[in-house]
Amino acid sequence: MRTMTSKEAADHIGVSLNTLRKYVHEEGLPVLRFPGRRKWTFREDLVDEWVLERSQPEVVVMTKPEDEKPKEYGKLRVLVP
Repeated sequence: MRTMTSKEAADHIGVSLNTLRKYVHEEGLPVLRFPGRRKWTFREDLVDEWVLERSQPEVVVMTKPEDEKPKEYGKLRVLVP
């Protein structure tokens, strides 16, 4: 089990320190904080697992009558099987 500082974790996933802080507070990136210390410690295996979960595509199945054409949602195009 390898641990990383905030800077090392940010470099590991390729983001800035501010983005890393945002991921911790808003996106649920796992971080270890020990009582009485302000320093954050990241476990490499937990960070890699979090990135893998976030990089998996979501599957959305929508049923529509065949005469309707698929709607476009920004760059995402939902097709009905």
